[in-house]
Amino acid sequence: MFLSVTSTLRNRKPLPIKSGFYLLFAKIKLLSFFYICGFLALSVVYTALKPQPVLGAETVFITYGPLEFSLPVSSLEKFAKTGEIDRDLSFYARFLKEDGLANFREFLQRRLDVSPVVVSQLTYTPIGERVLQGLGRVIRTERRLDGFYALRSALILAAADPEGMTMVNIMRKFPTPGIRMNANQLMQLQSQFTTLFDYQKAAVLAVSQQAETEAKSNPNFPPRGNFEQRGKYNFSQRTLQLTRNRQLVGGRNSSHSFRVELYIPQGLTQPAPVVVISHGLGSDPKAFAYLGEHLASHGFVAVLPQHIGSDAVMRQALLLGVARSSVDRMEFVDRPLDIKYTLDELERLSRSEFAGKINVQQVGVIGHSFGGYTALALAGAKLNQARIFSECNRRQVNLNASFFLQCLAVDLPPLTENLSDPRIKATIALNPLTSIVFGPEGMSDIQVPTLILGGSADVITSVVEEQIQPFIWMKNPDKYLSVVIPSGHAASDQFDGKDEEPQPNTLGWLLAGRDPQLARYYVKGFSLIFMQAYLNGQSEFKDFLNAAFARSVSREPLKLDLIRSLTPEQLEEAYGRRPPIPIIPEPVKVNDRRR
Repeated sequence: MFLSVTSTLRNRKPLPIKSGFYLLFAKIKLLSFFYICGFLALSVVYTALKPQPVLGAETVFITYGPLEFSLPVSSLEKFAKTGEIDRDLSFYARFLKEDGLANFREFLQRRLDVSPVVVSQLTYTPIGERVLQGLGRVIRTERRLDGFYALRSALILAAADPEGMTMVNIMRKFPTPGIRMNANQLMQLQSQFTTLFDYQKAAVLAVSQQAETEAKSNPNFPPRGNFEQRGKYNFSQRTLQLTRNRQLVGGRNSSHSFRVELYIPQGLTQPAPVVVISHGLGSDPKAFAYLGEHLASHGFVAVLPQHIGSDAVMRQALLLGVARSSVDRMEFVDRPLDIKYTLDELERLSRSEFAGKINVQQVGVIGHSFGGYTALALAGAKLNQARIFSECNRRQVNLNASFFLQCLAVDLPPLTENLSDPRIKATIALNPLTSIVFGPEGMSDIQVPTLILGGSADVITSVVEEQIQPFIWMKNPDKYLSVVIPSGHAASDQFDGKDEEPQPNTLGWLLAGRDPQLARYYVKGFSLIFMQAYLNGQSEFKDFLNAAFARSVSREPLKLDLIRSLTPEQLEEAYGRRPPIPIIPEPVKVNDRRR
């Protein structure tokens, strides 16, 4: 039987429990729950249903062992609207300082204007559903039932309500009289929210501070060229249709056809180096046609393969939620193998119709998101099945959306293929997923020059877990980290193959962040510089790969930082204490995968 301590504390002398105990749970109640709702409002949202009258939550309950804490939602609503702290809220308010109360009220008042269509697209994706399922085990109905459907309903109705999606409105739309949460699980989530917000801010700040230091130590660079402008070469476009046998999970082979878009520069006196561009999940080659054309105009052969098992056909399943299928786990193997097969075919064609045009021994690879994984695997990062098994078989709530994609690899058969390719001489990974599929063990195997780019507002591949910390894990001397602030996950994509901005309150707008055209401007310029320096052998371009030059081209509303080094100590110093997740996780043995 639960003991209601709130009314006892209000009407009688306090129970003989240490004040620190009350402080802990007051903070849990006032902070953890609303940060959880805040993340839900930002990252897993709604269905285009007409609002229906429902019974809204009147009370928030938090349980800890035999104890139960309660607070009326009306007290929070009154505080948000008027600033008044009533009798019910006063007990908890005493544990927050004046500025803490002000920040808390501002948080309760904050309104998120999100299109119901966007909310629908996200909450009905497999990834969105998995996030809600995890949260539903923590945020439950008054009768302690799983809160999955209640959370979805609350987000649906709050997004459609004229008052908009606020924390109070989400609670008011929760379709049971009470909301129950388990304190132990909340403390686990609190660590993740700290990662997503406070630690992420601190990590991005550490990158900026390091960029400032590096810029001061190397302030000079040659007069800049127009690296983002079209080059002097005309180019032809060619589409190849390739077929190879893929091995299915059960061991059977299946014939697999895919197309490859080629952009071949004209008028060169020697074979041109090759840059392969690997699109992300739910995308296709035309999303990076702008980059392929740009590189071809500067003398590179751009090769854009279609990843048939994770291309635009899968977009509805994983992003738009229309189809119910999911990405095949074998894509983690087949994406790099498709590119290796493409290079083999180009090498064969370089002895016939492409003779004198293509140098397949000098290859760079650029990849975005799932394509970023693909690029790093080709560059030497080892798929780490032991870490995948260890991380993905722990029952945990995880708010890093890419976690669910990475964990599709947990049921891969033991890997026998070598996913790397010695023809790869340079790689750029844009918003890659890395933390589980590679871990420190896999990332440390990369030997070729590598540039990792992340967006500070990325809601799919967390910039801290998937780019900043993995950059520290790399051991190769020619490594670079760029962070675009506050760019999103899909900023480097060319939406529907058109050079235009995604419309506000659409899925593209939510994923891309501010000014994706400017983000693509950065991608074009630094892709050209990097490939000229490390693939084309023009070492003078290395003089532009530094913090000072990056800051010279940076402009509002997207700040651009580029650094060469970062240490765990710098992250800890910026955060002010030990980070909530290990900067360098405990090692796992690569061959220690349990059957």
